[in-house]
Amino acid sequence: MKNYITYAKTDDRVLPYEEPHRRIAYLAALEGIVLLENHDALPIPSGKIAMYGSGVEHTIKGGTGSGEVNERHSVSILEGMEAAGYEVTTKKWLDDYTEEYETGLKELEAKIKSSLKKLDIQSYLTMFLQSYLYPFGRLITEQDVTDSDTDTCIYVVARQSGEGSDRKLENQDFQLSDTEKTNIRFCTQHYKKTIVVLNIGSSFDTSFMEEIPGIDALVYFCQLGTAGGTAFADVISGKVTPSGKLTDTWVSSYSDVPYGMDYSYLNGDLENENYLEDIYVGYRYYDTFRITPRYPFGYGLSYTTFDIRYQGIEKSGDTISVRVIVKNTGDTYSGKEIVQLYASCPQGNLKKEYQRLVAFAKTDTLEPGQEEILTLTFPLSYLTSYNEASASTIIEKGTCLLRIGSHSRQTEVCAVLNITEDICASVHKHICPVQTPLEVLYPEAPGETDSETPDVTEAPEEKDHLDITQEDLPTVTFTYDELPVTGNQKLTEDLKKLTVKERIQLVVGAGLKDMLMNESYVKVPGAAGNTTSSLLKKGVVNLVLADGPAGLRIQRRSTIGRNGTAKMIDMQIDMMKYFPEIFKKLLCGNPEKDQVYYQYTTAFPVATAMAQTWNPDLLEQMGQAVGEEMLEYGVSFWLAPGMNIHRNPLCGRNFEYYSEDPLLSGKMASAVTRGVQKNQGCSVTLKHFCGNNQENNRNHVSSNMTERALREIYLRGFEIAVRESHPKGLMTSYNKINGTYANNSKDLLTHVLRQEWGFDGLVMTDWTATAKGQSDPAVCIASGNDLLMPGSSSDKKRIRKAIKEGTLTRRDLNRCAGRILAATQNACVSIDGEKGTYKSDF
Repeated sequence: MKNYITYAKTDDRVLPYEEPHRRIAYLAALEGIVLLENHDALPIPSGKIAMYGSGVEHTIKGGTGSGEVNERHSVSILEGMEAAGYEVTTKKWLDDYTEEYETGLKELEAKIKSSLKKLDIQSYLTMFLQSYLYPFGRLITEQDVTDSDTDTCIYVVARQSGEGSDRKLENQDFQLSDTEKTNIRFCTQHYKKTIVVLNIGSSFDTSFMEEIPGIDALVYFCQLGTAGGTAFADVISGKVTPSGKLTDTWVSSYSDVPYGMDYSYLNGDLENENYLEDIYVGYRYYDTFRITPRYPFGYGLSYTTFDIRYQGIEKSGDTISVRVIVKNTGDTYSGKEIVQLYASCPQGNLKKEYQRLVAFAKTDTLEPGQEEILTLTFPLSYLTSYNEASASTIIEKGTCLLRIGSHSRQTEVCAVLNITEDICASVHKHICPVQTPLEVLYPEAPGETDSETPDVTEAPEEKDHLDITQEDLPTVTFTYDELPVTGNQKLTEDLKKLTVKERIQLVVGAGLKDMLMNESYVKVPGAAGNTTSSLLKKGVVNLVLADGPAGLRIQRRSTIGRNGTAKMIDMQIDMMKYFPEIFKKLLCGNPEKDQVYYQYTTAFPVATAMAQTWNPDLLEQMGQAVGEEMLEYGVSFWLAPGMNIHRNPLCGRNFEYYSEDPLLSGKMASAVTRGVQKNQGCSVTLKHFCGNNQENNRNHVSSNMTERALREIYLRGFEIAVRESHPKGLMTSYNKINGTYANNSKDLLTHVLRQEWGFDGLVMTDWTATAKGQSDPAVCIASGNDLLMPGSSSDKKRIRKAIKEGTLTRRDLNRCAGRILAATQNACVSIDGEKGTYKSDF
């Protein structure tokens, strides 16, 4: 048997999938751009144009950390504009900016290298958590304006963020710097048209729109991957009409964020994060408590206008369907519209948010005057609330108003559901008890909110009414009997062929050294990790796990030695380029002496931008493309999609997640999952399960919340994805939930995930989550966390000790080992190297 298998290429030819996948990335970028303001400034015909700002030439394609992608090339905004026929006439300013940018990078490099002289692990971890704060550029001068020879200017603001640290309020991370404000004000005074573009991974303080008069348009570019610059130029020129809409509420001021100054590092307590806003997250809060946002959830402008007309409502079993006709009422531009359906549930003993999203749909491209019929469908279970007193999900008796519109603050009642009795949809056991009582937010009473959000209790008689009874939604009572070890006779027999020692090897990953040097049998240079290759003689192939979610993160160029050790040429993660030379020599191959292997993948827009398309079909195409690349190189588990809730705009990793809304998050993750898993042997890994809504001290912080908030907000998206798309993998988060590490929580991993939702896949930890001072590896196994990643000898030792002492049963170990064994038998690469065939070699 060959000592390793790799599908990396020995030349850098363009592969057949690259152009089709780049096309999908382009389409996603087009539909992920959100037009926030437009005062007759856009579109702009090609010709001379002035461009300033940090993101013009150094456009940020995605965030830092595990979410990076090593693609062949990404198109900057400057490249995209020039390719579309625009003549950018401010090259002097841009050249000066590049010089400042490169100087800043050298200063950061010197600072990091100095800190790494200590050679302690904490210094290296801190290095990985750094994000380069782009310089703001020099002041724009009268001469710059004169030399630009145009009356139109685009100013691109760029901000980077990433894994491991939250965005800061005090260093212009979340707002414009004084330099940028001065420059933009100068532009508005010297150009006829000034367009501001935000090249930022998540929401931003846009109060400057009030402070600086004369800004004619505001575009949320987000971070759009490999084809972002091309898509931008096509939207700016009017070749394509923008159709993206926000998946978060953009506040007028950070002070409007509920408990905003208690978030993460801001209150000085990084051990406990108390979710005092409870279920009132995002628009649920702003709508209920009458706070007017700057840009509402679901908001986005177009170059044309649309009319949405309600057509009717139907009930079929436990499903409600609402039909609408959407018409393009403009006379110049074609475009797409997104229709959103919200429900205002009855206010009874349980206080509820003003409204919640229950369905959405996007039209095809409509020409002026063209119409399309859309049907928006949702199950009645989307109307339930969790009653902690009875551990049940219920719909209380009363009037439920359905509201249709183009965003959360622009809806009208279209139909009424008469809930004729209290309905119990499901009965559960209590989970994750709160350790210290929380005084959570509680609305005084429903009623008048503002002119845009009328009284929740209105039930117009002239609207269609449907009666809903308990008969429409039969009660499900969950049971929590012990799970079988495998539920599969052949798998049971295969498991018996492994010793206890070998089963422990199976549940513990191949280790940190393998992660860096990739000494595994199935070898994908740059993969995040592997399961063990020590059981090849038993016919067990290793699983390869690679990062996401903006694409497949593997090594662009590598060498593989005669002993099978893979070494990087380009750094896997950008900040690794600051490693001391002695480490680089150890980790990096020599392209002059050794065979170079190539693996080019596609950088798609970040998850927030993908969700802003509101187009599940497009996300499914993106998922299928990622799956094809997984199959191309032999990756079995993609560590994505990320789907934590945007609880606060400062979360450093919001760009990797979809939305503040659990329904939208769940639907997008479901679409991506379906796409990836169309490829035989390729699996997604939903992450991070759950309550990972901040990055500072993520390995130790406890996310403290009520059971109701946990079930209605922070678990709901995962539940939708698990039930609708049957993902084969899930990753637990670093943090604690009410004092218990997520990967040590049997409530979450067994009672909820498997016994309530029916998940039958593989659960893994996040990387190094069981390191000293963190969660217990043996309790992980007992709780239903099957795989410890990247794995260590300490993990194995602690599991062996727990079995010997009787605190971990062999049955629990066998259950976890059986799930990993099943995954290896269904991997996209079999023991003989054949791809895409489910094949067991026992």
